[in-house]
Amino acid sequence: MIQRKQTIYLFFAGLITLLLLFIHFGTYNMGEDKCFEYNAFEIKNYSEGIVILHPVGNAILLVITSVLSFITIFFYKNRKLQLKLISINMFVILLAIFSIVYLYPNIIYSKNINLENTKLEYNYVIIISFVSAIGLYLAKKAIMKDEAMIRSADRLR
Repeated sequence: MIQRKQTIYLFFAGLITLLLLFIHFGTYNMGEDKCFEYNAFEIKNYSEGIVILHPVGNAILLVITSVLSFITIFFYKNRKLQLKLISINMFVILLAIFSIVYLYPNIIYSKNINLENTKLEYNYVIIISFVSAIGLYLAKKAIMKDEAMIRSADRLR
């Protein structure tokens, strides 16, 4: 289980998505001033620390992705199930990225009066979330390679 490449990929993908829960995605700026901080659990006023919105959808999607990554590790004997779980996990992480980048900022937050005339500037977190998706892809590729190797060994018997 531990010696397989896909276990390492899945572990780091889960770890990265857990990390995304605790760092902010970006800031809402009004001109040169930093007004609001945007993370998985809240949007809060930068200077006063007052929470104005709770984007729990982002947090739920990131937690689901992280949990699925860690659960998938323990199904190492059932590679077909692992492939299905990774496919579901890849869909959820892409949905989380879509939610973080487009859905919440452009549709839900645009209706909030506090965020009028502000511009959202993302930081490196978006790149980190894509690293998690790439880790899931590499894990899926490694599992498919293992499955092909086992099938070819079964043909030889």
